[in-house]
Amino acid sequence: MDLTIAIISYNTRDLLLACLQSIQAMTKDVEYELIVIDNASSDGSAAAVRAQFPQARVIANQDNGGYAKACNQAVEIGRGRHVLFLNSDTVMRACTLSRMVACLDMQPDIGAVSCFQCDKAGQVLQSCFPFPSVRDHLRYSPWVPTIIKRVVGRDVELDFTVSQNVEWANGACLMVRKGLFEHMGGFDSRFFMYFEDVDLCRRIHQRGYRVWHAADCEVVHLIGRSSVEHRDQLNVQWELSRILYVEKHFWWLERFIMKAWIGGGVLAKIFKAACSGRSDRYQQMEKLKAMLWRVWVGQQHCKGHAAYSVGG
Repeated sequence: MDLTIAIISYNTRDLLLACLQSIQAMTKDVEYELIVIDNASSDGSAAAVRAQFPQARVIANQDNGGYAKACNQAVEIGRGRHVLFLNSDTVMRACTLSRMVACLDMQPDIGAVSCFQCDKAGQVLQSCFPFPSVRDHLRYSPWVPTIIKRVVGRDVELDFTVSQNVEWANGACLMVRKGLFEHMGGFDSRFFMYFEDVDLCRRIHQRGYRVWHAADCEVVHLIGRSSVEHRDQLNVQWELSRILYVEKHFWWLERFIMKAWIGGGVLAKIFKAACSGRSDRYQQMEKLKAMLWRVWVGQQHCKGHAAYSVGG
């Protein structure tokens, strides 16, 4: 078996069915299996997949344990030499999977491979990035004076139409060697959602492998369509995962600077919520206070503050 395709879904039935249909139509030269992990959807996703794609293996979880945990669950039962983590809001293009598999088979020092992504209108989407750093926040913050931004400098903009080595690629369409993935312990399941792909790519580099952007492979990414209904909660989850990433990979001075930076941003949001006329401003303030607590004491010490149960 060449490939295990792992798709994690949470209330994305129509997008998921379209994604599976595109895989079936566009993938003829790769031996693959489909594994769909449904994170406690309420829209009938699991039943719809079973009815329309009986060849797919569907695991319907009773609760939502997060994206990273569900991906690990799929890999545990997969039989492929490689595993593709694919968002349910993507549409596969012809030859993409065979070319990605070939990248891993022909270049043993590549640990993971991503592909060119565009939206429905054909607009190029940024899918690869440098690793997060303190400089990033100085460079892009609206609060930092222009003169300091000039001193910090700008990132070199990537040309996504060119195949190249990258630091990390997003997990919307990311293929990884299964053996390497398992040897590293899979995704860090403490990342409920967001930054699990950054963390994985960082660990791939640390083991001496490359992350490769294959520009001749393409998917359409209907970005944001699978999670737009939970925008506020997702923003909070993004911040929580960013905090965990900082704690895990930054040295102590960088951690202090980043926590102060993030904490200041949370305080500003608390003030903004307090001054707003929203009927739910007190609930929003309590959530932000819980996040501020996480910033200072660390994610691992916050078991008393439940994570937001939003979908992968």
